[in-house]
Amino acid sequence: MPSFIDQYVLKVHGACDLACDHCYVYEHADQSWRTKPRTMSPTVAEQVAKRIAEHVERHAVPTVRLTLHGGEPLLLGVERLHELIRTLRTVLDDVVQLGLHIQTNGVTLDKTFLDLFAAWGVQVGVSLDGDRAANDRHRRYANGRSSHPAVLRGLALLRRQEFRPLYGGILCTVDVENDPIAVYEALLEQAPPHLDFLLPQATWAHPPPRPSGAPAPYADWLGRIHARWIADGRPVPIRLFDALTAAAWGGASGSEAVGLRPVALAVVDTDGSWEQADSLKTAYDGAPATGMSVFTHSVDHVAAHPGVAARNQGYADLCATCLACPVVRVCGGGLYAHRFRPGNGFDNPSVYCADLKRLASEIPAARMRGIAVPHDAGPRTSAGADPDPAPPPVHQLPEGAFDGFAAGAGTVHGTQALADMQLSLTRALVAGLDPGDGGTSDLAAAAVLGWRLLVELDGSHPAETAEVLRHPFVRTWARAQALRREAPAGAGHGPPADAGDGARDLAHLAGVAAAVAWRAGVPTRLPLPVRDGLAHLPGLGAVPVEQAGTTAEVSVGGTDRLPHRWIGVRRLTTPWLPVALDDLDPYRAPPADDITGHAPVAHPTVRRTALDRLSPRQWTAWQVALSRAGRELTLLVPDYAAPLRTALRAVVPLQPLPGDRQAHALHRRPPFGAAGLAMPTGTTDVAAALLQEFQRAKLDALMDAYVFFDNGGPAFLSVPWQTAPVPREQALHGLYAQVALAELWRARAVGPPRRERPAGATPGETFGGRDRMRSARAAAAFRRRSAWADAAVDALAAEAAPAPAGARFVAGLRTAIDRLSADQVPATAVPRRRATVRRAGSSE
Repeated sequence: MPSFIDQYVLKVHGACDLACDHCYVYEHADQSWRTKPRTMSPTVAEQVAKRIAEHVERHAVPTVRLTLHGGEPLLLGVERLHELIRTLRTVLDDVVQLGLHIQTNGVTLDKTFLDLFAAWGVQVGVSLDGDRAANDRHRRYANGRSSHPAVLRGLALLRRQEFRPLYGGILCTVDVENDPIAVYEALLEQAPPHLDFLLPQATWAHPPPRPSGAPAPYADWLGRIHARWIADGRPVPIRLFDALTAAAWGGASGSEAVGLRPVALAVVDTDGSWEQADSLKTAYDGAPATGMSVFTHSVDHVAAHPGVAARNQGYADLCATCLACPVVRVCGGGLYAHRFRPGNGFDNPSVYCADLKRLASEIPAARMRGIAVPHDAGPRTSAGADPDPAPPPVHQLPEGAFDGFAAGAGTVHGTQALADMQLSLTRALVAGLDPGDGGTSDLAAAAVLGWRLLVELDGSHPAETAEVLRHPFVRTWARAQALRREAPAGAGHGPPADAGDGARDLAHLAGVAAAVAWRAGVPTRLPLPVRDGLAHLPGLGAVPVEQAGTTAEVSVGGTDRLPHRWIGVRRLTTPWLPVALDDLDPYRAPPADDITGHAPVAHPTVRRTALDRLSPRQWTAWQVALSRAGRELTLLVPDYAAPLRTALRAVVPLQPLPGDRQAHALHRRPPFGAAGLAMPTGTTDVAAALLQEFQRAKLDALMDAYVFFDNGGPAFLSVPWQTAPVPREQALHGLYAQVALAELWRARAVGPPRRERPAGATPGETFGGRDRMRSARAAAAFRRRSAWADAAVDALAAEAAPAPAGARFVAGLRTAIDRLSADQVPATAVPRRRATVRRAGSSE
């Protein structure tokens, strides 16, 4: 269970202007709304904000999501909502990156409300069950009148250009009596940025309808939408489908409905009482209650409540049936409330168990097959032909993601799509490594056995296989083997230097297969290749081997059965930057040849060495440096920090060079998902180095999918930050990094970014002399980097002969640089509020 709570639901109004017959607030077992105040008072709202701020400061929570809910929250009215939102932002904006949301039925949503939400940055989610026939099945006024036309009027306003940024998405409750395709098409007509489908609230005492006795009608219904959605090219993110896939990959689902990763959430009712998740209202009267109030109990007290803990304990609170199920890691036992049965409480599988089994198996498997697009297609455009006759399939970037990357930061969703592309490429590379019958050596036998097990596990445990193939150093290894196979004899591709004919490297197939078996909990015993006395499992760690020989038999039985003398990969668990520090993987240092397949750099610098196992003191130094860097990036440049946290899986510690003041990476960069950084010292700017490396990694991944330059362009360009001309690919990588670094230095000069407050908001504090000096240095660095970027983008546009995708990318950078240039900071900037971060070191 997490040590902090970062999601809150505020019940700001206890009544509703609709009479939906599937509403869990009014129509299910818990009827506590009858004894609660109709509205949340300003005093309660202020105390909620103070409790959240207290919790944020205590646990260094990087972001908080706060949803205004009901009943129907718009019934509070514009003036009362304005007062409440202003209170929340006044208290919380200075201490945390706050995401404000409101969930509404949309029937009274008008321009006055949307102007208010635009002023305060409130995202609007709307509940709609499909077309008029589907929506009217449940969502009607008390007199039976249809609510559908009123909701469509509100959605039409949200689609207008001035309000589109506020549009959070549509929430649809499943009814298997409705036509799923008609519902899907009706929802798409409203052009939502996100969709989510909710299973109707039900328990074993009151099970959901199952027409004609079908064993899994909800899986059938959702499966039809999923198949159509895939065929359409996934035109809009659908949270349930994405959550199942994320859980299958071993990540956080981000949803209470599926997955085992905890969702740290608390509810505050109109009277200020702390409650558990609203869905528990469907179990029994009083089920969500904690007996706590914002006036008497802190958020820490809520987090420690037995009911809250039970919902967030993963395997620990599952019944025996769930624990024995092969897909429990994906479905997570379903929504906690759906397990309730009178007599034994929540010690049951979900009442939707049959549906969840199907969904947890079929949806991730379908996503793994992906959607192929041409390698040279660019963002709907193309330039020339790829020399490869059969390029590997990649996943399609979502609408607007390419332009989002060109603007600098990109989005979390776009970054996840880039990771999908990299997974497809890695799959294609690994598929080409089939060792056939192998040979007679121990290493050849290990390669064959590893290959056979990997193929078997990919069929039976595709999610665990995908998770291992996503590890960045698996791609480094696979790319090196592919280069070795394609290269003439003696060309010397691939790490490490003692690989000889590559037999040991090919035998790493056994290590990859063992890592999948470990994650899948499949007991196995394999011969693994030995290098420097260690047998490696990528992304997990290594087993020391004492006996001589090229291979060693290693038994794997899952995370609860560690091999003897196991050395695990260390992991930083701070919420600012959860990442592995990999000082074990033999492929963590890229080969001497460019692993990305792009043009090599013509002016190599001194090559750094990847450090071996760090001492406890060094590990502590890294923990401090990375945590501080993650915190600074989150508070100063959150648009960059969120995608970085999404994609970064491993940091490689590198040997610092004499007199080095920067944490620059290897000349040959690690693959997408990894960053190579020099050992932190007092002058190391880890935050800037992480940002720079991530920008380059994103661009490498985009160049794997799109052609950026025509063959006939110049080989070299001059850029302001280099003394000699560099290849045009390197110039673009450098420019992309300069734009992000300019954003960081600007934020350091003026303080964490925040929207302008409407009249009546409380101003921040001012800085002293030392802060002004730091701000002045940061302002100078910002001006220098933005000037460099301004000159370089013109050179690339005019001289580099970009292909259509490259031209579009450079044009996006031009827009971003113009925005930076128009937003110059004064020579002695005055930060906007009291500093809340302290950088490690002060060099730029």
